[in-house]
Amino acid sequence: MPERIEIVLPGLFDLPLAELPRESVERDLPNLNRILRFGKPRPNHAYSVDTMLRRALGWSIEASVSLPMAQAFAPDEEREQARHILCEPVHLHPDLRSAVIVPIEKNADNLTDITILINRLNELFKVDCDMSAVAEGVFLLRLENLHAPQHYPHILSVLGKTANPYIEQSRADLPWYRLLNEMQMFMHQHEVNQRRQRRGLLPINSLWCWGGGNPPAPVDRNLAWYCDDPLLNGFARSVGLDPVSVDQIEAGEIGGEVIIVDLRLLEGLKTGQAVALDQLLVDIERQILAPLSPMRSARLRLRGGFNYDFCLDPGAGMRFWRRRKSLLDWRQPG
Repeated sequence: MPERIEIVLPGLFDLPLAELPRESVERDLPNLNRILRFGKPRPNHAYSVDTMLRRALGWSIEASVSLPMAQAFAPDEEREQARHILCEPVHLHPDLRSAVIVPIEKNADNLTDITILINRLNELFKVDCDMSAVAEGVFLLRLENLHAPQHYPHILSVLGKTANPYIEQSRADLPWYRLLNEMQMFMHQHEVNQRRQRRGLLPINSLWCWGGGNPPAPVDRNLAWYCDDPLLNGFARSVGLDPVSVDQIEAGEIGGEVIIVDLRLLEGLKTGQAVALDQLLVDIERQILAPLSPMRSARLRLRGGFNYDFCLDPGAGMRFWRRRKSLLDWRQPG
């Protein structure tokens, strides 16, 4: 049986809880509600995907903002150079005082337009960098003469938010700032975006880059990693872990320490995907939380990017005097 279980479930407390029927939440999510009832709330200051995963891995969150994911996709002989960063084309929507980062839906038409833009960027900026696909709509940007910046968080942590703080940080690295600016100017003027605007579509006018940094040392302890995100699983392999799908979580089959990462709620909230969030909660209950229920001798921590983490120790069930709680009882004000 595992000694420690870390569940990283960003977006859980950002759901539109007022729209979820109480009866269904209380009936269909018994294991989640057990954690929220018997778990001890611990103050949390790790809100982004990067910082939550750093904490789950036992790493410092002060070392850098980004989880150093990009090096996992670099050629072996280049991993020590820290010249790689992940990037995804986005729409940067300017208003009077800020620029908001808006996702581009990954449908066939948009992916075709993205491919055209990336190919042209590779042609025009081949002296400075090159980009190659690592996942659907996500690319590895290799810098020729610059070190990759480390201050950009995972894209799911910034969608829908202003880019201004990160733009200001980028000004401190002038060569990088100039390169990114030149790319944005080219994308803005490209005929693909002129055509998109005529059709009433969002222009693909910027790149969000993240995951830069020095390659981390391999994890040197008995640690099981359950996740279905291809980028995070690539990172896990780079530190010596063997990723397993969350569908494969089974009581009695794992030992030592366990980290389970599920980004589906955050993706559903941030990317505009047509997903039924209430059904997704039920899927997470069935795939992750129900199989963990028999493992009551382990210490469990639920990290949701909320003001509190919830820590369940082996004696949690003895706190029978605690009133019943559900996810709805942790609704954030406003």
